[in-house]
Amino acid sequence: MGSAVDERRKIGMREATAIGVGGVVGAGIFVLSGTASALAGPAVIVAFVLAFVSSLSLAMCFAELSSMHGDSGGQYAYAKAHLPRWVATVVGWANVGAWTSGAAFVGTGFGEHLHLLVPAIPATAGAVVLTAVIMVVNLFGLKVSGRVQFLIMLVEVLFLGVFIVIGGSNVQAAHFTPFVTHGWYGILAAAVVGFIALLGWDAVVVAAEEIDRPQRTIPRSIFASLAIVFVLYLGLLVVINGVLPAERLRGTATPVADAAAVLLGPAGITAVNVIIVVALTATVNAFVIVISRAAFVLARDDRMPRVVARHNARGVPWVAILLAGCSQICLTVFADLEFAVAATGFLYMITSVGAIVALFAARRRGSSAAFRTPLYPLTPAIALVLCSLFVIGTGVTGVVAGTAWLVVGLLCTELLRRRYRRTGSPAVPPLD
Repeated sequence: MGSAVDERRKIGMREATAIGVGGVVGAGIFVLSGTASALAGPAVIVAFVLAFVSSLSLAMCFAELSSMHGDSGGQYAYAKAHLPRWVATVVGWANVGAWTSGAAFVGTGFGEHLHLLVPAIPATAGAVVLTAVIMVVNLFGLKVSGRVQFLIMLVEVLFLGVFIVIGGSNVQAAHFTPFVTHGWYGILAAAVVGFIALLGWDAVVVAAEEIDRPQRTIPRSIFASLAIVFVLYLGLLVVINGVLPAERLRGTATPVADAAAVLLGPAGITAVNVIIVVALTATVNAFVIVISRAAFVLARDDRMPRVVARHNARGVPWVAILLAGCSQICLTVFADLEFAVAATGFLYMITSVGAIVALFAARRRGSSAAFRTPLYPLTPAIALVLCSLFVIGTGVTGVVAGTAWLVVGLLCTELLRRRYRRTGSPAVPPLD
């Protein structure tokens, strides 16, 4: 892409922020808020503040790296600039794999909630149609899909904002006493859930070449999207803990819908399903954007077949977009959700670890950046420890599935290198 993207077709701060918000706010915000509340009770508010600070440590690392580099690819681009080539390849394939496997439960979630609203539409059919529509929208370029994302984000934030205001006026102070019901262990356990819930704001970093002044815009959009999501989560946590009694929170997987039912009756449950459908539409769009750009950059560097790197005169990576949309559809229809979730967690954390290590390498080389991570090296060290722990915490399924995907990626890269060398075409250097 690069210079192939017309300046007039690039997106700005608001669209970039909307992509980041869309990467985070999916069905999880309506489920994980209850999971965390069950672990910590009303002190879940403290837990999410801790989770926000932890997420901020990782976000600062990404902000510094994105202020150094204007190339698309995100974590892969950072690793390629500062780490051995084989490490960059691992990080790049991990990024594609993480978002692709995550597409399985995002699409399924949309289909299930749409089916609840309109029983005549089968869940799978609804998910497939949405993904196909989003794929077509993306073929018009990031400018168009970014504007769509921004409009969806406005609707989403408006819905949630109204719900929080209505719920806030009905909060019962007695529900916050006692405040700490499960000790510091419960708070820390809820903070772990919160850290996972706040991930996804990095969706914007892969499309740097299609963003206006990326080294300035991306760091700002990272912090803006993380702040917006944190405020929404915090508001929902106050409402569900202030409206629902503790014993009911411990036994529900749909805390926001339950709180809405208390506040608005059956109409509240319908309203929550509408919000979830809107939120997941934004998430599916963010996934198509991330997967397509991550695959495009790998193909441009001969780490995927070159056909994936084809783009039209406007700089739209149309083959990668078709690949992203079709892979999402296939995974939505055929993937095992438990398997997909485990693989997503492992691969996502691998990409984050790679980015943090790249930051250490960049600092050691004296690379200049418009934004500097405060309290270096403590801040990236905290982020590295957290991400490393989550790599282990994905379990055997996540490690095996994720490792298998990475092996496929390395083998594909090596086979492509040999093929292009045999045909006399320039190829990526050996993975040394």
